[in-house]
Amino acid sequence: MDTNAIVGRLTRVLRFDASVYREIAADNRAMPQAGIVVTLAAVIAALGQLSLGALAVVVVAVITIIGFFIYTAVATGVSKVFQGKTSFNEMGRTLGYAYAWYALGVLALIPFGGGFLAWIGSIVAWVAGVIALRESAEFETWKAIVTVLVAGVVAAFITGLVVAPLFLALGIAQAVATQ
Repeated sequence: MDTNAIVGRLTRVLRFDASVYREIAADNRAMPQAGIVVTLAAVIAALGQLSLGALAVVVVAVITIIGFFIYTAVATGVSKVFQGKTSFNEMGRTLGYAYAWYALGVLALIPFGGGFLAWIGSIVAWVAGVIALRESAEFETWKAIVTVLVAGVVAAFITGLVVAPLFLALGIAQAVATQ
């Protein structure tokens, strides 16, 4: 795994360099790199929930990763409605790098305003997602915006259905631990 390539691409993602997404989309070997970015961003963002306990951090990180895969699948499908020229793997690679912005969720740890800063980070991540999706699907920005919004709502609903048992298990585990 070429960590220099990951760092170089992440630097360009953080500068909103659209060309990096075209490069990632074309690189069939970039999926493991994108997976590392998603995993690290999910874990770092989940640390923002540390006040809820270590178990909550783990559950939030797992839910975030599951949600990423669901979102990628839904976004791929929605992009096809707009004649997007992409596949699940290509979309996963580009959105995976855009997910780096979600690491700003760790800012929720800051008292008095950290939650707001984390929320701003998620908005920035959505903007990066629009750029990534636009470049991956090869269509206009307005189509990317609609795709991101529709895919976000649908994926959140599906993720909620998938992860509800995890929340239930977390609640039961916390109840048992406090007895």
